[in-house]
Amino acid sequence: MASVLDSLRKKLNKAYEDKGIEGDVFHIGVSEDKFKSTFSLGSPSLDMLTYNSIPEGIFIEIVGPESSGKTTLAFKIASDFIKKEKQKPKEERRHIMFVDAEGTADPYWAKVSSGYDMNDTEIETLYETPLGASAEEILTDVATAVQTGKIGLVIFDSLVSIAPKQVNGESMEKKDMGGVAKLMSDFVKRNTGLFRRYGTTFIGINGIYYSVDGYGNPERTSGGTAWKRACSLRLKTKRGQCYDKDGKELKDTEPGAVGHIIEVALLKTKFCRWDRKLGRCHLDYTRGFDILQDTIDVATFFGIIQNVSQGHYVVTDPDSGEPISEKIKGKANIKPFFEEHLDVWKRVYDKVYEMMSRKDNPNDVSFEKMLNINVEELFGINFEQEAEENG
Repeated sequence: MASVLDSLRKKLNKAYEDKGIEGDVFHIGVSEDKFKSTFSLGSPSLDMLTYNSIPEGIFIEIVGPESSGKTTLAFKIASDFIKKEKQKPKEERRHIMFVDAEGTADPYWAKVSSGYDMNDTEIETLYETPLGASAEEILTDVATAVQTGKIGLVIFDSLVSIAPKQVNGESMEKKDMGGVAKLMSDFVKRNTGLFRRYGTTFIGINGIYYSVDGYGNPERTSGGTAWKRACSLRLKTKRGQCYDKDGKELKDTEPGAVGHIIEVALLKTKFCRWDRKLGRCHLDYTRGFDILQDTIDVATFFGIIQNVSQGHYVVTDPDSGEPISEKIKGKANIKPFFEEHLDVWKRVYDKVYEMMSRKDNPNDVSFEKMLNINVEELFGINFEQEAEENG
């Protein structure tokens, strides 16, 4: 016999069905796997930040100074989104909407850096260049596209490049009294349910500008506090050291750079423990994200790759823990070993993702502690203040 609560659940869900809203809004209890539809940041060392558990249908902010890797990181997320969607039956596949408010998205670099093909014919990209449209018009376009149910990922590049109707096309003397902040506040309040209903993820790329008032942290971003509080995930990027062909980090004045490190700080997460605050991924200028190198870093963290003596490493079996390689002299030579034994790399890669996804391992220490890095000093942020001010 149905309980009173179950009858109420059915009645309330029926009311939503009558309004054209599909799916159960009300449940009794909460499923342990409510976030079973998740997506990737594209690199083991970045996915480790969030226990590889970013749920779809949320608002995400990627913020950072110029040339810090914000758009490139968004490209990588799009690339992995495409791979995942292609595994679905054709009738269930969703597409990408890319709002290029800056007008600078380069399809060649998108493909080289991340594998994101903006002209993919199976998972297509709905590309919008606003060309002087107001922020209200652009955000309305986004909501309209999501309502079709065919858009799974929206990338908005960037929030700092849009202007509200009240100042768009006006003279330079006209003041913007909190325009973009108010618009983004209204947008997230009105559309959070819409994005959740269709499982559409919104990535807002945000730049940094600097206040000259002399009070507190001089860094400022567009979108306002309501936008930040609506985001379930906030990441801050920073351009790290360059490295050479052997993976050795270089000083600023040294020649021979083949890529650089993108450092990412986890400013906020609402869906997993906030005990891993630093990620570092390698961006090769000709081959894109170096997944092999990033796998090495995380596998070392988990002890699958062991430093057995001064500068000598051993790759162990991911399941038994027994050595499966001879001693490898120098960390730079681990990558060539993986390139020659891709089957071994794949097993290590899969084990890394299994281990990073465990949320109940009391022996885990944060990545930044292992590397002895003070993330607050590195990024110039105060995590406690960020949490207090931006929810």
